Amino acid sequence: MKEMKTVVIYGSTTGTTEAVAQDVAGELGAVAIAAADADAMALDGCNFLVLGASMWGMGDLQDDMADFISRFESMDVTATCGAVFGLGDQVGFSDSFVDGIADMAGALAGKGLNLVGDWPADGYAFSASRAQDGTHFSGLALDQDNEPEKTADRIVAWVLQLKKEVQW
Repeated sequence: MKEMKTVVIYGSTTGTTEAVAQDVAGELGAVAIAAADADAMALDGCNFLVLGASMWGMGDLQDDMADFISRFESMDVTATCGAVFGLGDQVGFSDSFVDGIADMAGALAGKGLNLVGDWPADGYAFSASRAQDGTHFSGLALDQDNEPEKTADRIVAWVLQLKKEVQW
């Protein structure tokens, strides 16, 4: 098992995404940092970066994460791998379910990070998502509004998948 400094950066308004980020960080043995507080120092020496946020309105990223992504563009990044997760409402916003996952994945890819953690779209009830590429989302999709009972198992399975993909 290789040493992997992992940082989870999250955007949360109501605390729901913060709780999920803490669970993801706990499974990864990582630290979770609010996007509003994340800066280049937080990423220093990081090999694996995970971004997570809730979606608002028509699949828009939570404000703090949107601001972080703007700042991220000018940061020096040592991470070589990245993954993303998003919280959305597949019933109320079926045509834009977790769209912001695509924005976070795009930000990581734009910095040259190898993206891992694609998640199957099977088992969700939505009509469209920019985060969907074929049969998978570009990261872990969670719906705390309609399927909170599935979240813990999805996090555990996703983290196991991440560890296999980054070989640690």
